[in-house]
Amino acid sequence: MVRHHIDLKRELDELKKKAEGVFRPERRTSLDPDGRLHLPGGSTGIPGSETPAPGDAVRLVDAVCGDEVPFGEGAFYRILSEAGAVWVGAGTFYREYLEALGNPFFPEAKALEALRPLKTARPESVCYLDIETTGLSMSPLFLVGLMYASEGRLMMDQLFARDYSEEGTVLRYLAEILPRFEILVTFNGITFDVPFIEERMTIHRLTFPAPPTHIDLLPLARLVVGDKTPNHRLQTLEMHFCKRRRVGDIAGAQIPGAYHEFVRTQDAKDVANIIHHNRLDLVTMLQLVTVFLSREAE
Repeated sequence: MVRHHIDLKRELDELKKKAEGVFRPERRTSLDPDGRLHLPGGSTGIPGSETPAPGDAVRLVDAVCGDEVPFGEGAFYRILSEAGAVWVGAGTFYREYLEALGNPFFPEAKALEALRPLKTARPESVCYLDIETTGLSMSPLFLVGLMYASEGRLMMDQLFARDYSEEGTVLRYLAEILPRFEILVTFNGITFDVPFIEERMTIHRLTFPAPPTHIDLLPLARLVVGDKTPNHRLQTLEMHFCKRRRVGDIAGAQIPGAYHEFVRTQDAKDVANIIHHNRLDLVTMLQLVTVFLSREAE
C-alpha cells in the first residue's frame, strides 16, 4: 500500500515537472469567426464559450459550462449537456440512428454482425466512450467522454480532471456509472481506450467494470469500408461518410501539450477545443453506426 502510494506520487511529480517545460501550442487561425465548428443543420460548439482575445487568460468555468462534482474524497469537473444543446443537427443524427437500428438486419452482410446487439438493446443501455490522455502507456488520462440516451434524449457526459490528482476521482466515478450499461461502443477501444483505462484503474486500485458487450468500430470499418478510403482513421471516415471536414479542430497530437499547459497556468483557452474534439469523436461514432446499418458505406 505504501509502495503504491509512493509510486503514484513520484509519477505525478514527474508529470508536473514535464508540464513545466511544455510550451503553449499556437492558436489556430482557421477557426470560424465565432470560434466554433459548424455542422450540417446549424451552428455547433461549446455553449457558453467564446473565442478569447489573444493573451487573455480564461477560467475553466468561462471556457466550458460544467459543474464541480464532489465524489468520494475528491472532485472533478463534469460537462453534462444534451446533444441538441451542442449541435442544432444532433436531433436529426439521433433520429436517423434510431431508424437505422429499427430497420431489418442484413444477415448476408457478415461484416455487420458485430452491430447486431445494438438492434435489440434498449438505447439507454448503450454507452459510447472516447478518452483523451496526456500521452501513451503509463500516462494519466484527463478526460472521459461518454454519450448515451436518457429519457429519450441523447446526452454528452464528459468527466474532466482539472489536474493530474483528479484522475483517480474521474476513474472512480466512471467505475460507478459504467455497470448501468450493457453495451460499450468505441473506436479502437479494444486496442487503446479500454486497455488504457484498465491500466490507469489498476494504478488507482480499481477494477474496470466492463459492460457485457464491447463493439469496436475500427475493425468493423476495416471490414465494411475496405479500400474505399485512404485509411480508416475516424476523421477520414467522418469526412467520407458524414460529409464533414473539421475546421479549427485541435489535432490529437496537440492535446497532451495543451492539457499540460492548462495544468501549469490554469488558462483554459484550449480546453474548450479539447472538449469539442472529444464530442465530435463521440457523435461521429454514432453517425458511422447509422451509415454502416444503412449500408451506405458498401
